[in-house]
Amino acid sequence: MGNKKLGAASLGAVLALSVLASACGKTEDQPAATSSTAVSPSPSAATSAQPLAKYNPPIEVSTVRSVDATMKYAEGDSIDSNIWTKIFENDYGIKVKNVWSVDASQYHQKLNVSVASGDLPDFLEVNKEEMKRLIDADMLEDLTKVWAQYASPYLKNVLNQDGSVGFKAATVGGKLLGIPRTYSNGGTSTASMLYVRTDWLQKLNLPEPKTMDDVFKTATAFAKQDPDGNGKADTIGLALNKDFMDGGHGSLNGFFNSYHAYVDLFIKDAGGKLVYSSVQKELKEPLKKLQQLYKDGVIDKEFGVKPATKIQEDVAAGRVGLAYGTVADGGFIQKENHTKDPKAQWKAYPLISTDAQPAIPQLNDTASTFYVVKKGSKHPEAVIQLANIYINRYYETSYAPNPNPFITDSKTGIFPGKYAPVIIDPLNTNLEAFRKVQEALKKGDGSKLEFPATIHFDRLSKFKAGDDTMWFSNMVFGADGTFSVIDKYEQAKLGQYNLFLGPATPAMSEKLPTLKKKIYETYTKIIMGDASIDDFDKFADEFKKLGGDSIEKEVNDWYSKNK
Repeated sequence: MGNKKLGAASLGAVLALSVLASACGKTEDQPAATSSTAVSPSPSAATSAQPLAKYNPPIEVSTVRSVDATMKYAEGDSIDSNIWTKIFENDYGIKVKNVWSVDASQYHQKLNVSVASGDLPDFLEVNKEEMKRLIDADMLEDLTKVWAQYASPYLKNVLNQDGSVGFKAATVGGKLLGIPRTYSNGGTSTASMLYVRTDWLQKLNLPEPKTMDDVFKTATAFAKQDPDGNGKADTIGLALNKDFMDGGHGSLNGFFNSYHAYVDLFIKDAGGKLVYSSVQKELKEPLKKLQQLYKDGVIDKEFGVKPATKIQEDVAAGRVGLAYGTVADGGFIQKENHTKDPKAQWKAYPLISTDAQPAIPQLNDTASTFYVVKKGSKHPEAVIQLANIYINRYYETSYAPNPNPFITDSKTGIFPGKYAPVIIDPLNTNLEAFRKVQEALKKGDGSKLEFPATIHFDRLSKFKAGDDTMWFSNMVFGADGTFSVIDKYEQAKLGQYNLFLGPATPAMSEKLPTLKKKIYETYTKIIMGDASIDDFDKFADEFKKLGGDSIEKEVNDWYSKNK
């Protein structure tokens, strides 16, 4: 579980689209963070507990960093000395020292050594499992009071955009032991939607899909009626990839959600108990329908060996006209399909329900990593101040000189946003920009827009003026773009989060990876007709015996203590 990838387009592609900083509805069950009477932190060197106050005298705090090949630097800059380190030190009196920095592929291994030796920096970024180990070893500072004292109103607002889901995951025993890292395309923006080639609809004289029967008829026509007009039976009705529960283009999450079924989440059953969604009876009907579509030749016979990257190749080759995907996919569709074939036109639609109840899309966790502070650190509030500074410069003040020093330089590819040691982005940055741009376009005046909405207004204006290189911007931020779908979900408060927000339990760590492989195998066999739909029930029983019962017991033990 955790934070999954945002569709086939990488998160970097999303950022290139929106020129924003850093990486990628709700239900009544979304929990809120609890409060506690935490021990007062050490006195601050700052004169008062004021967000964004400058330290006098200056302070030094240490951390460790994960870096990668995409982190490019201007001459003279490095991870240890750059625009952010200078802002922190010169404007706020905070010197950030990197004890070590390693490639992202080695970060967790290096971190495990540091944890085992007890040699921790003042603050660091960890995943849920690492955070639990540190909590169990009593190595983390309680941040409850310093959060209340030092977090700016804007930062507090940003980290509550998910209804406190991230805070719930970081709160143990009533103590806030980590600050969730959120992403600008998180929350509702991780929901699935249906992508359809509308030029094929027009060619085959088909209506836009309004029911699931429409979806099935469209998929069948796309597979059988030669929509590309090449006289060959080489088109795919419904594109699927082999990792169909991981949310990439060609996933099945949205298809299942249309049947009120979910995969790889813990949800409530009728009795209020948390159960693993992938083995619930609600999945039988959609699997049976997929089996029929496969038998009828609507689904690619080779889907079981195709990763999402292969689906992108099929899209590029003009073989695909219908698939479930996420908000970012317009980027690769332009690059791989529309640019090569300008006649190719696509539109994204909200999930369609099989009955009178709305289809509720499943959502990724809003945070899978957290910033934690070593117990006893002299300045536990410093990590919060660094977050205040980052989010103030990027978002709160709409800092936008020309050129903006914080966003990607299109000529050099340098993206200073990655240098910051604490990165927290509003979940709804892109959605809010979409709304502002649409209002401005209706008025015909974008002069009052702020960054980043100004960027999208400019791109959409160019598209309307005939610049087809801005097609992707219209696909994502246009009136009928993918963010219009996200807007509909958000306005209707539609979205199902995973209700288990803790780190992997012992049984989960030991058993779930193997059980998930069996889920993929079972689903694939059923879809391909190599297993009966009744085998789903047999597997669900087997799942429980092979560790599912133990996992659910541990999950419910956690839930009973963290409701």
